[in-house]
Amino acid sequence: MGAPGSELPAYGTSLAWSIASLALVCLVAYVLLRWLGRKGVGRSDEQVRVLGRCFLEPRRSVYLLEAGGRCFLVGVGEGPMTLLAEIDKAAIPASKGETEKPRAGLSDALANLLRRRR
Repeated sequence: MGAPGSELPAYGTSLAWSIASLALVCLVAYVLLRWLGRKGVGRSDEQVRVLGRCFLEPRRSVYLLEAGGRCFLVGVGEGPMTLLAEIDKAAIPASKGETEKPRAGLSDALANLLRRRR
């Protein structure tokens, strides 16, 4: 089948070359990811912040997000994210650093929002 006189490399040699190649690829990927990380690639510039979350079921939850000075209530489940509501920023309790009163949880913010809609 092959050219006369050509032999396949031994199993041990093939295995050693495979392991060496895999190690080289992993090393290059590690160095590249470290270098890109130092350049700031993949880092968040905090344009989107998670203000709170509430787990409803093992695969379903609600997030309160702030982006561009606006706040959004987003539902996350097995499918794509769903925008549930845009919330007035004044309806959200302030964090500890902004005022003296302790920060309320997401459930309190949702209760305030539901009270306002009635």
